Amino acid sequence: MRWSVLWTLLPDEALPLVIMVAGLIMVIGFRRAGLSLLGLALLTPILTPFVEALIAELPPWVSLVILILVGLSLLRGLSVLLIGPRATDHMVGSLVADIVRPVASILFFFLLVGGVLFLVTR
Repeated sequence: MRWSVLWTLLPDEALPLVIMVAGLIMVIGFRRAGLSLLGLALLTPILTPFVEALIAELPPWVSLVILILVGLSLLRGLSVLLIGPRATDHMVGSLVADIVRPVASILFFFLLVGGVLFLVTR
């Protein structure tokens, strides 16, 4: 999770360097980390055209939602990188609670008013 943000910011021209570093990591003895890094480096150029074609076919509002979700994921990843995973979980939970509370109260109010109007008009 810590390196996913850095991977997002990595330019495509650096992929050969990533492949060489993955090979060096495997030679040193960290086979699992080297293989995962190598697999990610090799799958990125292969999957990019498919993802581009899929995104091009979607309506603009879906692309906007995907862009917002990617942006929030990038901010969460930067937060994990800077303050750690537990503090980020606490921060995200607090922010979501600040959003859910007013939405739930508004929804409850509209359901209550709708129920009362339904009972009155019947």
